[in-house]
Amino acid sequence: MYHESKQSPRQTSGRSGNSHRSNAPSASSHRGGGRSAKDVRPNPGESYVFPFTDKRNKKMFPYLTPRQALRRKLGVTEYRAGALKKGTLRVIPFGGVEQVGLNCMGLEYEGEVLIIDMGIQFADQDQHGIHGSIPDLSYLRHKKIAGIAITHGHIDHIGAIPYIMPQLGRDTLMYATPMAYELIKMRQADLNAPLSRLTQYERGKPVQIGKHFIVTPFVVDHSIPDSVGLSIETPIGRFIHTGDWKFDKKPLPYRPSTDYDLLKTYGDRGVRALFSDSTNAHLIGSSISESEVINSIEEIMRAAQGRIITATFSSIIDRVMIIIAAAEKLGRKVVLLGRGMNNYMDIAIKLGYARPKEGTIITMQEADKLPKEKVVICCTGAQGERFAALTRIATGESQDTALLPDDTVVFSSSVIPGNERSVQNLFDIISAQGPRIFQYKESEIHAGGHARRDDTLKMISLIRPEVYVPIYGYPHMLYGNARNAYELWYSEDRVPILRNGRILEFSAEGFELMDQYAPHRAMTIDGSLVGMTRENHMHDRYQLQLNGVVVVSIGKRKGDYLIRTECRGMVALEQFPKLLSKIEEMIRNALQKDSEKFADVEQFKKFVAKKTGDAIFTAIGKEPIVVVTVH
Repeated sequence: MYHESKQSPRQTSGRSGNSHRSNAPSASSHRGGGRSAKDVRPNPGESYVFPFTDKRNKKMFPYLTPRQALRRKLGVTEYRAGALKKGTLRVIPFGGVEQVGLNCMGLEYEGEVLIIDMGIQFADQDQHGIHGSIPDLSYLRHKKIAGIAITHGHIDHIGAIPYIMPQLGRDTLMYATPMAYELIKMRQADLNAPLSRLTQYERGKPVQIGKHFIVTPFVVDHSIPDSVGLSIETPIGRFIHTGDWKFDKKPLPYRPSTDYDLLKTYGDRGVRALFSDSTNAHLIGSSISESEVINSIEEIMRAAQGRIITATFSSIIDRVMIIIAAAEKLGRKVVLLGRGMNNYMDIAIKLGYARPKEGTIITMQEADKLPKEKVVICCTGAQGERFAALTRIATGESQDTALLPDDTVVFSSSVIPGNERSVQNLFDIISAQGPRIFQYKESEIHAGGHARRDDTLKMISLIRPEVYVPIYGYPHMLYGNARNAYELWYSEDRVPILRNGRILEFSAEGFELMDQYAPHRAMTIDGSLVGMTRENHMHDRYQLQLNGVVVVSIGKRKGDYLIRTECRGMVALEQFPKLLSKIEEMIRNALQKDSEKFADVEQFKKFVAKKTGDAIFTAIGKEPIVVVTVH
């Protein structure tokens, strides 16, 4: 066993750089207190090496996410998409049917493709250092893009546009409703990359896209203005794509709401397939109205003795307007913190969806001059994002303001799956400083923007499609949505469950869920790199996170070999002289006695890396990445 109680004078935390030619002090020379060599019990609080006896955890290499492991178990064979038969409509889910986000679908007919939405998916816990992922549209090479139809302005539906349009061509026709249009235009202007054929379409007015698609946007209720579903007329019938939607029984003023008679009319005329949002469709009941949040927000504001800090998405314009209206009613002023929050509100005011009274919205400098009970701060950060406004306020890193003990913090948003730990950590940071926290689980301060079970049953009953296709959600959400159709006597063969890339084809005679797939690998955004970071890079980052890295440098000088190690993210190896001696001996033997075994220097480096890794694991129970350089 190796034992450490004192550091070598040359050792620095987290790194080492030493030649093994010098004699390192023995492990026994570090034992203090006059204990014998057999007495290896550490003193309380002393660092030491536990006698590690477990075998190497082979399950970790190669590291697989649970979803990757399932794919390996199922062994699904994915055939490449073949030629499209004449008179057949092909539906290609480029994304959005195995996750929340990455929403993008293609409809192909007679050489033309209509694209619906271009969303981004933010990185999950297995994608270290990745900003997000966008749909893989390599299927569209050498195909004619008739146009792009956007359903609404949320980032999971428009966030991939800046990354994809350079590939498709910025002169590709794109339709969007006014709110989404303004958001897309603003983002492209920031990048100095305007879209020459970005066009607004109006609710209820059909537009011809290409030769084969007539698209009519119709109003749906959602948490951002100008959300629409799409009625798509093709040579083989009508298809309905809902976008994100819910039924709002008490819609807010200044905006249209669902036209139930129109939906029934579509059903009466006949619909081949209904593609419907699944995000909350597996949950019982019906979505609450945004209007029902007003009373809860007002009650919290009325009871608060100090400032109110609300955290929500900047794109949930309805929620921000409710917060502003409650503040106006109770005599408070509102500060909008963050560029995104202000940009979304400016667009909503421009389009008439937000109508705050003059003087309601003020700056943080003006708010600092008011009594604390007269101030509401509306900011981003409800998902615990590290550099969002609320986190910076809570950690004292904000240049605008700091948390005060008598503040009331309202998380007016549900937690996106995967963000639970970040949100809980933020709760703890805030609570430790005194403020009271309100969240959606204890008060009705959030209304979801997605249909639940009862809404979904009503939508299916109005549209009465031949085929019901759940979209937008994780697989368990899609299967939960499918059960809604089963309740209305749809058989399983009329409710296909899609996967990213898996092709669904419709003809005049019927439809078929194919075994053919369009390309659908994760196109990651990694700094300025798009689609270049692969799963092997993610595995390396995972191993670096767990165990660090050791660099072994081998050079020849004056007829002898100079061997050095450098560590990052783990304890310096010079604290374990027996281990270093063993590694050096192994390398010298490979250089002097076994050199004929190696075909080239790369094979030698792989051998040294493997043997070094084995020795480190045996000694200290860690499996760092080992990089070998030869000079």
